[in-house]
Amino acid sequence: MLKKISFLIIISAVAFLLISCKSAIKEPAVNEDDSGFKLLISANMDYEYVSAFSEGLAAVYKDEKWGYIDKTGKLAIPAETFDYAQPFQEGVAIVAVIISSQDEGSIPYYGLIGKNGKPLAMLDYTSLDGFKEGLAPVCFENKWGYLNRDSQLTISCEYDEAFDFSGGLALVFLDGMYGFIDQAGQLAIPFIYSYAQSFAEELALVSKGDKWGFIDKNGKTVIPFEYDYASNFSDGLAAVGKGAYPDLKIGFIDKTGQTIIPFSYVNVSDFSNGVAHVVMDEGQERCYIDKSGQVIARDKDFIEIRKFSEGFAAVHKDGKWGFIDTSGKLAIANEYEWINEKGFIDGLAVVKKDSKWGFIDKSGQVAIAIEYDVMYEFVEGFAVAVKDRKFGLLDQNGSEIVPFAYDFIGHIGDGAAFVKTGDKWGIAELPRF
Repeated sequence: MLKKISFLIIISAVAFLLISCKSAIKEPAVNEDDSGFKLLISANMDYEYVSAFSEGLAAVYKDEKWGYIDKTGKLAIPAETFDYAQPFQEGVAIVAVIISSQDEGSIPYYGLIGKNGKPLAMLDYTSLDGFKEGLAPVCFENKWGYLNRDSQLTISCEYDEAFDFSGGLALVFLDGMYGFIDQAGQLAIPFIYSYAQSFAEELALVSKGDKWGFIDKNGKTVIPFEYDYASNFSDGLAAVGKGAYPDLKIGFIDKTGQTIIPFSYVNVSDFSNGVAHVVMDEGQERCYIDKSGQVIARDKDFIEIRKFSEGFAAVHKDGKWGFIDTSGKLAIANEYEWINEKGFIDGLAVVKKDSKWGFIDKSGQVAIAIEYDVMYEFVEGFAVAVKDRKFGLLDQNGSEIVPFAYDFIGHIGDGAAFVKTGDKWGIAELPRF
């Protein structure tokens, strides 16, 4: 009852604030800048935090409350409304209010709102995860079901646990066993598994008792329950093991169950970008292997090897950083003081040399001059950089899009970026390419 009364008070307040805010806020002037961006709002907005724009609105935070503004800086949904707010996706946003009582303490209650700020799904749920394949797991009175983007509870809250949909099926837990349901809420695969994971690459990892196997979406056993250890398929291979710890040995199988890489490792990672990190039994040697099981790089040959990304992995040796390719060859020489943790993204990597930052391409050529004090990876085709303690914005050609005149630039999304001078925020609309 407490949360219902509180919710009605909140919604009444939202309606009042929406009317009063719209009448009080003046339209800001739109200024053109020679750099190719439009300064929609100069840095005069007073928020403690902002999020990137999504579908024309950005969540803003002030005085421990969240609301939303549009690209002119107008409050579309007042920033005195919610205790939690996510970006809009497909016309709806997940929000929450925290309700406190002597008996229950402070509990967040989640729901959905439309772009007018009106509730589409009542703030009744103690958990509301993100949407996958049009449905989101929700928890009501300790039972789980699924909500659609039209705010309809299409699958009733009757499960002890519920997971995201993947490939049209969702893993659910009931009375101590796992099964799968379809998007209509019908039981597709019965509750006969002691443990299970969601479908990946058309197969799901499941267990009966203490043995692991794989099933297809019809519930048919594709790979028998004969493994003591297993992980989901990734890059077409799955790590599986036989034996009890510490005698467990791990190898890799394909989707027919054929052993592709023999059971000779004591620890492994999943394959990604065609490589996996493994620990060999002999001497606990650590190395990277390709999908044929061939060793392509050994940890002992480098101080550090990072994960592969787009066919390259950053390596540290002799005090400098470079890149190896998936054959283990040093493809880009060790000449950098540092390399961004993410490695290559869309063919470019952030590197540091002579205390300055820039970008190189996969041939090792400088793509954007190594002359900036700080550099960040690209988002929507733009990279934030710092020069002489001021922030600016570059495009993928290295051209200056937003001049180096701000104390902060970030939260890029939906063709716009937030700029900051002092403790005030502004909005820059970015050019389209």
